[in-house]
Amino acid sequence: MDAVTWALMTAGKTYRYLVHLAVCMALVCLYFLPSLLANWSAPVALQWIMIRGLLFGFINFHLFYALVFVILPLHAAKAHGKAVAGVVLTILFFCLLKYGVGLLYPEQVLRRAIPLVGFSPPYTPFFTYLRYTLQTGIAVTLAAYAYRIFLNWRYSDQESRLMEKAVMETSRQYERMAFSSQLLLRHLRALEGVLDVETERDKTGVPGILALSELLRYMLYDRSVQAGKTTLAKELHYYGIYLDLHNRLFPQQPVQLHIEGASTGLSVEPLLLQTATEKLLQEQANPAPLSLWLYIHNDSLELAVHPKKAPSKLLSRIRNFRALRGFKTRLYVENV
Repeated sequence: MDAVTWALMTAGKTYRYLVHLAVCMALVCLYFLPSLLANWSAPVALQWIMIRGLLFGFINFHLFYALVFVILPLHAAKAHGKAVAGVVLTILFFCLLKYGVGLLYPEQVLRRAIPLVGFSPPYTPFFTYLRYTLQTGIAVTLAAYAYRIFLNWRYSDQESRLMEKAVMETSRQYERMAFSSQLLLRHLRALEGVLDVETERDKTGVPGILALSELLRYMLYDRSVQAGKTTLAKELHYYGIYLDLHNRLFPQQPVQLHIEGASTGLSVEPLLLQTATEKLLQEQANPAPLSLWLYIHNDSLELAVHPKKAPSKLLSRIRNFRALRGFKTRLYVENV
């Protein structure tokens, strides 16, 4: 472990300790606040509250903190025997610590009552005081177990969300790879037919191979695609390459794109436009010219299809509505 990692871990643990200490002592002070205000002018009573209330609350907090973050995590490592032994020894240690405080301040801790004149004051014996502190220690231990269970539930819930996110990212990556494979096969078949014609090799074949390789590099290796979000301008650039490649290889089904809206400062999930266009092309019963309208709004992106020769305005609207339902994605007002 390098010095930077160790410093970060130490800073995180210190922050955790200070936050828990501040919350715990705030609760203790809030509990004893009425007594403090009522006995502010009585030195003896004030000293009793400061020791029996605030000082013992400070000690009980450290018992609670040691159990939650040092001893009880041993259960997660299947060291249940060590955890139980650690709990017992920790409780006993803090019981002895409280008795040591009692020896320093016997009048506020160990003294049981005000004696009669001529008699020595009665003090709590060690084993009786040990029984009292054990009861407090058990109560703190129960609270520590409850808090540890809550933390485990919270961390497990976060881990499950991270796992779900990882599964979603893996699924999307698989879908992108499947789409890339289908796109590659379809265009390779079209390229094979183009390369067989000698007059079309230099005119269509070579630019088609270059465009296809550039598209595959973007779909498989681009960092923004792997991250799942890219700038809309970048996505539109490669979408234009995709449409140009399609028009070269499938001249009987040319696609014309109309864009409404500005792409500046917007981001989108990559490859959605290409996937949606492939689905729209597959829905066409017969190869025919196709017009696509891309609407860029402030928070969404919509794709619509307008056939050049629609039988009627009603049918055109129905087809357009079907395309709008088939593709609509969210836009992000930020750059990757």
